[in-house]
Amino acid sequence: MKDLISPPPFFRTDMCRFIRVFSYMSFVGLVLFGLFMMLALFRISSYTFDSYDSYEHIPYHKVGLLLGTSSLTAPGLPNNYFTYRIMAASNLFFNGKISYILVSGDNRHESYNEPREMRRALLKAGVPDDRIVSDYAGISTLDSVVRASEVFMLKDMTIISQPFHNERALFIADKYGIDAVGFNAIEPLQGLASFKVNLREVFARIKCVFDVYFLHARPRFLGEPIKIGDTPMPVTPTNKPVRRTSKPKQLTDHAVELRKLEEYERLSRLAKQPTDTARYLKMQVESRLPPAEQPLREVTQQDSVLVDQQLQAQDEAEAVAAESLSEGNATYIDPDTPSQAEAAATESNTTPVEAAPAPPEQAQPEQVQPRRRARRQIPREDVVVHGDPWDYY
Repeated sequence: MKDLISPPPFFRTDMCRFIRVFSYMSFVGLVLFGLFMMLALFRISSYTFDSYDSYEHIPYHKVGLLLGTSSLTAPGLPNNYFTYRIMAASNLFFNGKISYILVSGDNRHESYNEPREMRRALLKAGVPDDRIVSDYAGISTLDSVVRASEVFMLKDMTIISQPFHNERALFIADKYGIDAVGFNAIEPLQGLASFKVNLREVFARIKCVFDVYFLHARPRFLGEPIKIGDTPMPVTPTNKPVRRTSKPKQLTDHAVELRKLEEYERLSRLAKQPTDTARYLKMQVESRLPPAEQPLREVTQQDSVLVDQQLQAQDEAEAVAAESLSEGNATYIDPDTPSQAEAAATESNTTPVEAAPAPPEQAQPEQVQPRRRARRQIPREDVVVHGDPWDYY
């Protein structure tokens, strides 16, 4: 019965060997990981040498980064960590070690606004309002430090907080290429509260190691660059070379002509437009020139009206000619055909006698005849047409 329940020899040997190897590798991995974390935590603690406790020895930096915290504790009492940070920042400003204070803190909820509370406390301490800059997206220490560099364009600064907080902030600044020093605010001596803060700092440093070495974390919110004082704004990158790499290209004849044409068009739009009187005088002067020298000009609205009137008069003349042809009257006089008086004088070989002028007739009121519609008909055979018949059409 025991032989039936026990596993085969193959599983007894190979499975146990696999479990032993896996356990050994896991233990070695945990040991290496623990050693790495211990070294990283010691590395963070080593940045205490970049922090200062005295106002006299700390070097000058233009901007001091004040890391945020709550102004009140959970029971509603004043937070000493907050109070001592405000004191340190204001003293640095009045001692001439910083010129601006960048207050950075959490503002994820409308009821919780660390930068606003820090600004109010600094104003009560006597710091001018124009020397305080607020960063409302400093959700974590990493966000505050990295945003100070990438959003507020700070390459060097003074970080203001308690010693344990400064060490972690300086570690982040060093990994992101920021030249920073820390100023240690007074650390409150509280029994249980200090123990909670120190315990929280251990886990915060472990998370900081993961963010910097493994996750390569970035701030949650970035934005457009913000200028502090006379900090120069970033220059837009361009492909234009710093130095001239070749001789300047000479303009061709075609390019010169195009530039002249563009300049002429620009000046033409600015030039005063001629009036109708000036245009009429110009037309008279051009009409006196020989045909070969007369310039080509554009047809204006006045010219088009004159052409329309000429065409209308021509149509009326054609209508009258067509009407006379339909009635049998000749409207064309051939200059080569002698008149009746000249024919009579030729026959009698005498000069034609001029007829006496007829007595003036009394003026009668002019009667307006209704205009009949012109009818265009082909000439009949019994009608004598003088001249070219196509002149009547």
